Amino acid sequence: MFWGFDVEFMKGIRTKKLWAIVGVMLIFYVPVLYLMKQGNVTSDIDAIAIIINYVSGMALFFLGILAIIFGSGAINKEIEDGTIRIALSKSVTRIGYFFGKFTAQGAVFLFALLLTSVVTLGGLAWIGIGIKKIFGDVLLLNVLLLLVMLEFIAMGYIISLFIRSSGTSLGVALAVFFIIYLVIPAYVDYKVYSHEGLSSSELQKLHDDYYTKYLFFSPAAQLKVIMDKTVKEVNKSTENGWETKYEYAGLSSAIRERSVNFALIIIMTLAYLGVATWRFLRMDLR
Repeated sequence: MFWGFDVEFMKGIRTKKLWAIVGVMLIFYVPVLYLMKQGNVTSDIDAIAIIINYVSGMALFFLGILAIIFGSGAINKEIEDGTIRIALSKSVTRIGYFFGKFTAQGAVFLFALLLTSVVTLGGLAWIGIGIKKIFGDVLLLNVLLLLVMLEFIAMGYIISLFIRSSGTSLGVALAVFFIIYLVIPAYVDYKVYSHEGLSSSELQKLHDDYYTKYLFFSPAAQLKVIMDKTVKEVNKSTENGWETKYEYAGLSSAIRERSVNFALIIIMTLAYLGVATWRFLRMDLR
């Protein structure tokens, strides 16, 4: 396992793979930090809320595509090139090679996310926002992103192991991603909002329940449910009576409240890895 980890991790560090991931992530963060600077955002709570909203939307979309593509060529490309037979001729088992490779690819994403966290915190300090209170949330946000990326990579592994052509698996990976990220959630949203006579809070609860029950296999959907809980409704007394306002609750609070969704991300990653491992141990690698 350690041999497979060392080979894959060092290959990721030495090639353009890691730096492409870092570059993509920085492209996502730099513009939003610049816009926050231009918009004179000075509140630490407003800043982290903006970043969370951005990351759970556009950034997650492109990072999810990157992760599933990353996994979809993990095994079949090496079978095509013949490198996997050379690797397994060493004193390493199939399962050691498989988990070493997966762990190393996860470590590449972790390294990229750590660099991104440094840039994000540095950018927030640059625009004049105190990072002491939101330091933990920035790191926790990237931990959540890493877990989601690992699940997408595991999905890609299944595609890579059932489709021998790396070119075909790339197309299938993109199709699978768009179906679970856009098509099925759009249908679930339609079913939720087709209920009439419900208040906004009731619709939100129904939305969260539907995403948990029917989109348990989608890491993006589970992350969205968690992110939605970073903002909570608070009833405050005013001169004109009671008024409902929204406040930032924090990521740790959101994870505690939506612990089932957090657990689903981990459980489904293990399930996908289980399927991929079963296939890898039984397939002909010639």
